[in-house]
Order: sequence, then structure tokens, then C-alpha cells
Amino acid sequence: MVHTLSLPLFVTSSICLLMSFFFALLYYRLTFHHQESVKYYSLFALSALISAIFFGAFAVLVNSGENLFALSISNRLTIIGAMFTLVTSLHFYLAFYKYKAPYLLKWCYVVCGIFSLLTAIPSPYFLDNAFYATSRYYTGLKYGLLFEVWGIWILMLGSYCIYILFRVYARQRSQLENSRPILLLLLANTLWLITGISDTLTGVEIIDLPPITWLGSFVVTSTIAWVLVLHIDGLYKERRTLNNQLMYDHLTQAFSRSFMEVKLNEAIVQIKDSTKNRLAVCIFDVDNFKNINDNYGHYSGDVLLKNITQIVKKHLCPSDCVGRLGGDEFVILFSDNHSSHNADDIVERICQEIASTTFKVKDHVFSTTCSFGIVNVLAEIKLTDDPAHDILSIADEALYAAKFKGKNALKSINYQ
Repeated sequence: MVHTLSLPLFVTSSICLLMSFFFALLYYRLTFHHQESVKYYSLFALSALISAIFFGAFAVLVNSGENLFALSISNRLTIIGAMFTLVTSLHFYLAFYKYKAPYLLKWCYVVCGIFSLLTAIPSPYFLDNAFYATSRYYTGLKYGLLFEVWGIWILMLGSYCIYILFRVYARQRSQLENSRPILLLLLANTLWLITGISDTLTGVEIIDLPPITWLGSFVVTSTIAWVLVLHIDGLYKERRTLNNQLMYDHLTQAFSRSFMEVKLNEAIVQIKDSTKNRLAVCIFDVDNFKNINDNYGHYSGDVLLKNITQIVKKHLCPSDCVGRLGGDEFVILFSDNHSSHNADDIVERICQEIASTTFKVKDHVFSTTCSFGIVNVLAEIKLTDDPAHDILSIADEALYAAKFKGKNALKSINYQ
């Protein structure tokens, strides 16, 4: 019959096993599909797997009763699991927080390997196949002097984890970086160290309860998982920021040139597939923009470009868009069937509103006009190998024709 007090150990073992599989899969996806350098994800996956073995062995240990074989196997797996859960956690901290201690880490693995060999071989100096009643709840194996040395080694590993985290915490605080996750790890590792002292890691049962060191270990494992979840969230925010930088012009918040080229190519594909029967592209710039910069300053010029962008957006359908090609030159893509049929009228309204608007920037009050070149692309038009380039070139020619007419004008031509 399964001991009731071992059920939390079976549950935590299952949770750690699931976390191990999840982060192993996440490591594979991020490394091989997204080229992210996240080796510490694999370290945590390994640590969680060892923790799952550790908790599972502890659960079997509690249920071993008078079965010496089960007691021996589970007891030894528990000891090895406790060691390698600690050392892989230490390895994770060093890798994740980029703390340099490579040679010491290697020796930690060497010492844990030596203790693992000692654990595997029954010996009166370390662990013997003999019953030792450590508690009224469970029985362990009879231990010798070397087991006390192992207990000291475990406490040293735990203390070193806390030391590393404290150093990283101090570094993050001094650099005004977010230090809350590290503080959480510090508290979790301190809890583990306390439960280890008051439990069987030292071979002394101070509190007469079922093994409580699993609680500290599980808190540490769960906290590391939470830190990695925060890291994933940080990666997502970083990529979203990067995407926004690629998609939008930082000054006007119009689409960037590269993204507008993508949108234009998508609209052209829809023309080819007969999804849409036409589209219109308009290139415009600010008349005498250099004079505005020279007379009122570049800040005034920047504010003017932002205001003009807002005016243009007011007249567009949700499926239409405006992008900044560079300087004071913009492009409008009319991809909606209704707006593409009425592009000339919409641009005329934009042109009139800009001309009638008085712009105020600090102490400067001024007005300006824009010139517009429009190209209409029909479904029956035969497209070339690089239609996006051709369409923009024709729209640019139309813009210069509008300027030749005397500025504050628009010129519309068909793509042929």
C-alpha cells in the first residue's frame, strides 16, 4: 500500500518530469529553428529530470518498509539525485547569469562522480545494506563516516549556489537591472539549504517528519522554471521591439520602406491571383522641406512630418497604409477595392487638408504643401519580373510631373 505521505513526492516527481520534457523541447525549438543561444535551457531540462528521479526515489524510499532491496536502490538514487540536482543547478546559475567559474565547476562534477561511485558500492564506511530507523515514518540505510563527509559536501554545494546568486544579485543591483528573479532564487536556495540541514542530507534527523528536503529542492526547481518563463517573455518582448523597429519608421510611426515593399508585393500577388482587380500607389513629399528645416530648425521639420503622417492616416481605410521612404518622401498604398478606385479623390482631400493646416511648433507658426504622384495598377495590366520597382518608379515620375506643374498638386497615371 502506498504511504499517504509519499503522494506529494510522486506528484512533484511527475511535475519535474513534465518540466524536463517541456524545456528540452523548448531548447530544441529555440536552438535549431530560431537560432537562439539558450544552452542553459538544456541544463535546466537535465536538472529537472534528475530532480524527477530524486523525488521518485524518495517516494519509493518512504514506501520501502522492510524491503531491503527497494530501500537500497531508492536510498542510493536519492543520494546521487540530491548531488546532481545541486551541481546542475549551480551549472545553470553560472551559465544563465554568465558568472565565470569554469574550473571549479569541473571539479564539482568530479567530486560528485566520486561520491556516486561510493554510493553505488555497499560499504560500512559510506552506506551499508542494513536498516537504520531514521524516523517513525521511514527507514534509511546504515551510514558511516564518509556519509557525513558527503553531507558536508552537499552543504558546501548549496552554500556555493547561494554565494553565486548573492554575487549576481549584487552585480544586478549595481547595474540597476531587474534583480527580483535572482532574489527569488536566493530565497529558494536558502530554503533548500535549511531543509537539507534539518533532514537526512547530514544523516541526522532533527525534525521527525517524512523527508522535507524534497520541498526545498522542488521550490528551487520551480523557481528556475519561473525565471526561464520570464526569460522567454523577455525574448518575446525583444523580438516584438525588433519587429516594430523593422516595421515602423521611428519618427513618424508610418511603415518603414522595407515593410512597405513587402505590403506592395503582397498586393501585387493578389492582383496576379485575381483576388483584387486593382490597386493604387501614391508617392508624395513636402514642398520646399529644406527651407522649413533651415528657417525653423530640424525639430520643426520632424514635428511637421509626424503631423502630415497623422493627416494622411485619417483619410485611409484600415487595409490601406502609409510608409516613409526616407527624408520627407512617403508612399501610400491603396489596396482596398473602394479606396483604389477613388485614390485620386482621397489624395486630393489629403492635399487640400495639408495646404489649409497651420502648423505650430514651439514659437514657430508656418504652413506647407505637398506634391503627389499616383499610379493606378489594373488587373489586366501585364506585370514584369519586378513590378514593385516599376510601380514605384512610375509613381516617382508622376511626383516629379506634379512638381513641374507648380507643386501643391497631384499627377495620376496608369501603369502600362
